[in-house]
Amino acid sequence: MEEWHRRSVLATGAALSAGGLASIGAGSDGDDATELPDPNVSPNPEMEDEDWPSFAGDAGHARFIEDGHEFDGDLEVAWTVADDELIPTVGSPSVAVADGTVYATGPTTHTFEQGSFGVAAYDATDGSLRWKNDDINVSDPSVVGDTVYVTGEELFALDVADGSVRWQTEFDPEEPIETQTVAYGAVFVVVDGTLYALESDDGSVRWEIDSVATTDGADEYEFFASVAAANGVVYAATREISLAIEPATGTEVWRYETRFTPAQTRATTAAVALGRFSFYERGIRDAQTGEHLEIGAAEYGDLTLGEEIYTGISAQYLEGASIDGDEYSWEIPILYDAGRPVISGETVYTYFEDESDGMSSWPKYSDELVALDKYEGTEKWAISRDDAPVGLICAIGDETIYVEHDGELVALREETDTDDQPDESDESDENDDTDGGNDEGDGSDEQDGSDDEDESDNEGGSDNEDGSDDEGGSDEGDEQQDGEDDSDEEDECPCPDDDPAADDGESVGDGDDGNGTAGDGDAGNETNAGNETDTENDIVADNVPGFTSGAGLLGGALGLEWLRRKADADEPAE
Repeated sequence: MEEWHRRSVLATGAALSAGGLASIGAGSDGDDATELPDPNVSPNPEMEDEDWPSFAGDAGHARFIEDGHEFDGDLEVAWTVADDELIPTVGSPSVAVADGTVYATGPTTHTFEQGSFGVAAYDATDGSLRWKNDDINVSDPSVVGDTVYVTGEELFALDVADGSVRWQTEFDPEEPIETQTVAYGAVFVVVDGTLYALESDDGSVRWEIDSVATTDGADEYEFFASVAAANGVVYAATREISLAIEPATGTEVWRYETRFTPAQTRATTAAVALGRFSFYERGIRDAQTGEHLEIGAAEYGDLTLGEEIYTGISAQYLEGASIDGDEYSWEIPILYDAGRPVISGETVYTYFEDESDGMSSWPKYSDELVALDKYEGTEKWAISRDDAPVGLICAIGDETIYVEHDGELVALREETDTDDQPDESDESDENDDTDGGNDEGDGSDEQDGSDDEDESDNEGGSDNEDGSDDEGGSDEGDEQQDGEDDSDEEDECPCPDDDPAADDGESVGDGDDGNGTAGDGDAGNETNAGNETDTENDIVADNVPGFTSGAGLLGGALGLEWLRRKADADEPAE
């Protein structure tokens, strides 16, 4: 990346410097920015299938999953990363989950003096370490595509495959860079009061805004270290002004002027929470217009913001209430804290810390992970710390709750009942091989004992060395592809009555995915892993009409007939 000065301004942002932004009111005519905010514009369309790709959920940082998994409360430990293997932290680790990988760093709030936290990547299935980069002092991972972004002493873009640094900024900030927001092909970050939009692929400056002036021009204010993205815009705040900003140019979409103190901006398609009114309260505004909706309690913790409700902490209560209006309202008694709730689907998940101080029986929960109905606040289930290693929620993704417990990162998943799993060996008599082989291959051997036919079995991938069936060897999961009719195949190439391929309903798919897999996405087909005749299979299959290199040749009637005719043609006439 070419060197650049932290105060350099690109042409696209030059007009947005110290004089402040020209205000464009929502609904004004003649400007493309008036079409925003738009709830249909996603910050990162490629990450929409991920529940928790950034340190607080998604680019909106609202700790909210719209269609999240509903856990039944029968959770067990899938894996644990011990404290001596985890990136050293002060408090709970900051976690992102994407594409089967868990990224963990130190917590959001830290100083340079607290040491290097670094970032580590773990396999989401079993918790095994994929890589660790502890040469950088960072927190708050955000994953988009093949890059994980982290901030601290600088902003770093790391390769998700090995944690190597792709690029980094050279701000040399006076204070640590607390958080970043990755959206719309850019990374939005506040450094020493200046809001930057950096191109996500190389870190070059798209635009920057040093400060924002009040409408009357009397005062200018720098930005908080907090930005969120949703609805096609970026939400940011100064001490006097909250803004929605068009991400391509830095143009102002709407503003509201009121005094705030710093807090992490949170945004959904419905609402946005910017700074704090006070230590006790945060304002919630309409995400499209900026109009005031609600004042949310945020005394000992922070708001969790959904589409319909929010949760927050007032004096001795965890509260849930409607974002707009008074349709929903509930309270759970506490003494001090209900740590970091998550709204996922129809449920609020939170951990109530130890509140057994002997004062009274006021708290309803103590050292418990609890699931609450988000509309009524009623308990769905609760798990005590005495019964399981529960703790503060770091992330929820891929049907897993990640918590911090005694300095360890713990993955909790619903219990799997192996007793209820079907016995595949009993599902079909035709597929009842004791040696993991292929009934169809055996049938071919009985039909014609010639060496040519026997060789054809191996070429068809019947019995692999690892004992697993080949592509054509299992009825389970093999469906007729693209609406093909078995009867049509039989008309073109009649099969003998004793050929098991004639009535098992299998057919070969329409394409080869390049990895030796038969069919066009058939989940029942497996690759020829471990088969010593793979090379021979590919050569033969390439010359067989209608077959791909990974398909079992005897799994379809057409292939069997072709082999039979070829064998007859090769035999010398008597």
